[in-house]
Amino acid sequence: MVEGRDSRDVWEPGATPRCLHYVEAMVERYGVFDEFYRAERSNVLRAVVFALDDADLGLESTDEALARAYERWDEVGAMRNPAGWVFRVAVNLGRNRLRRRLLERRKPVPPDRDRPDIEGVADPAVARALALLPLDQRVVVVLRFHLDWSIDEIAEAVDCASGTVKSRLHRGLHRLGTMLEAPV
Repeated sequence: MVEGRDSRDVWEPGATPRCLHYVEAMVERYGVFDEFYRAERSNVLRAVVFALDDADLGLESTDEALARAYERWDEVGAMRNPAGWVFRVAVNLGRNRLRRRLLERRKPVPPDRDRPDIEGVADPAVARALALLPLDQRVVVVLRFHLDWSIDEIAEAVDCASGTVKSRLHRGLHRLGTMLEAPV
């Protein structure tokens, strides 16, 4: 045995090297995360894009949130709703980037600009009205009606009480109704 080394670090014929156990664990972890990624990424991405009202920022924030989920997959994968965690992290990242833009005194993009086609938006008027909602209301409306999540799933994803989600949803829907009824 080499002095200063743990006996587990020394390879012995017929024994599995210690590092191989780490590699096997990483491969298994990657496989489970890969299944989650393939099943949830597109839905979470669309929800984040709707919530942030910015396709590029939504894509960047979602991918960053997924990378962070992978780094913490042992913890995140054990949650009841890992997609909710990814959504919350992505929206928070997007919010922070939006705040930085404002602090840098860049002119904010007007809400009535030409909007790119976003898969899943059946009515452009609804998308425009949704973009005018405050972010907290927009988030719960998107999660409830685009991803069809329950109040409890939304509450977990945005890290607030179910009553708060219901209140934001009620105010957001009322506002949407008012905007969509108004003549253009």
